[in-house]
Amino acid sequence: MGARMVFLYGPPAVGKLTVAQLVADRLGFRVLHNHLTIDAVAPVLDFGTDAFWDVVGRLRGDLVATAAGEGVDLVYTYVYAPGDEVVIDPLVEPYERAGGVTFVQLVAPREELLRRVGSESRRAHGKITDAAALEDILDRYDVFQPIPGRETLELDAAVLSAAEAADRIVGAIS
Repeated sequence: MGARMVFLYGPPAVGKLTVAQLVADRLGFRVLHNHLTIDAVAPVLDFGTDAFWDVVGRLRGDLVATAAGEGVDLVYTYVYAPGDEVVIDPLVEPYERAGGVTFVQLVAPREELLRRVGSESRRAHGKITDAAALEDILDRYDVFQPIPGRETLELDAAVLSAAEAADRIVGAIS
């Protein structure tokens, strides 16, 4: 089998990076979490502008396509909201050709996300840590929807530990 991708998505503070790192450790995959590209572009371009998202999108696309071409197994983290299919489809296409993509959605109740958002690990990765900022995102975007047309393994991060979630993902792709 060629290169494989786990496309791990869910709302902010659900534990995507923690689970991604555990999956990567168990399977020898590499992790590309959404903040790596954001953090590379943010010091140069104003966050959220069209130019910012254009460069982030090109960087992600080039990086993913090259990784797939090099046979790199990858866990990719993403905050999905309806309408993002136009971004996701080109990202996963190189891996669909190379070996396969497993879509995994982490979910948790809003109250759990608000409890987690201030964690020290989020601060260390430059993620939002303010409950009011998270509330704004949750109010503006429907980040709890599955990606339409994609078979998705849904895991409740409020019920499962990160290790249990990683075990289920590994079991689903092994």
